[in-house]
Amino acid sequence: MTHTRAALDPERLQRAFGILQHWLDEGIVTAIASVVLHRGRLAGEFYGGSSAPAPDAAPVNGNSLFHIASIGKPMTACAVMLLVEAGQLALDDPVASILRGFQGAGRDSITVRQLLAHTSGLPQDPDRSRFPPDAGTANELRTYVDANPIAPPGSKVEYSNVGYGLLGLIIEEVSRTPFATFMREHVIAPAGLHDTWLAPPDDLFPRIVHVEGTLDPGSSTERFNSVYARRQTHPAGSVLSTARDVARFFQIFLDNGMCDGRAVLAPATARLMITNQTAGLRGGIEGFMTWNECAWGLGFDLRGNKHPHFSGEYTSPSTFGHTGVSGVFAWADPALDLVCVMLANRTLFSLWHASCWSRFSTAVTASLR
Repeated sequence: MTHTRAALDPERLQRAFGILQHWLDEGIVTAIASVVLHRGRLAGEFYGGSSAPAPDAAPVNGNSLFHIASIGKPMTACAVMLLVEAGQLALDDPVASILRGFQGAGRDSITVRQLLAHTSGLPQDPDRSRFPPDAGTANELRTYVDANPIAPPGSKVEYSNVGYGLLGLIIEEVSRTPFATFMREHVIAPAGLHDTWLAPPDDLFPRIVHVEGTLDPGSSTERFNSVYARRQTHPAGSVLSTARDVARFFQIFLDNGMCDGRAVLAPATARLMITNQTAGLRGGIEGFMTWNECAWGLGFDLRGNKHPHFSGEYTSPSTFGHTGVSGVFAWADPALDLVCVMLANRTLFSLWHASCWSRFSTAVTASLR
């Protein structure tokens, strides 16, 4: 199902959405939701496929909940920055001054800013031998204070889920509030994200889109699809949301922290989060994509001089966004006043997305009048 409005050329935008339909027709993915905003208004949306691999599965629609995986990292970063703007935390505070036990082995110099911008040198993923496969989020995160850097802090962009787990612990320590509660009360609700969830209630499970291509299908702890996975509240990527809500979140940063006439973030905070923190550093996401010049903000991937990039050929260097291993991406370009969200349901381990995402994004930006 496709809806378009005249903010962009309807025929060209329809052509862009046709690319998504092709992915469905070819069986590349089996579920897609996409929303495009221009100048803060809905320009078009596309919904296609089924929510689960069953004959009677509901079709994807605007209420379908997708695992947005690491698109949740900018939301976690937003929570951290609320503490910064309230004067409860400073970006260059050493993590060791906040989290007891995070000391020695090169960790003492790591700062909150470095966690946010992935320059801490900490590994991408934790040592899973440290906890059982069915460990709850809280028990897993406790082991992260023992993580050692695999690169000198500040030397490169080393994408790190461990770093974002530590940010969740920092939020809890500073705010004296459980991470999921803080996110709900200070980020999700104020931003008007009425269909965005950490550990959604069981009655919403029928709306959750099944993710294809997981590495442990059918197991009791299967990533994304198991009840266990749906109850996780990991700060690096446990959020479920709709395409409309994701677009709404990104629009806040085009609107200087404002949403529906109220401030979710201070304008200075919103601007700083999409400002490059990693000038001159190489790196990225090892195993997926790295660049000699890897621009990153506080929570957001920045386009900068990255080629190739999931935001396509025509977006400006100021474009900010994020991807998720569940098969999702979102970006916003301040120069074009354009937001593009594409939520699909196949993990990236097969690298199916490598050229597909850029081609779709390019077709969207080519729709501008």
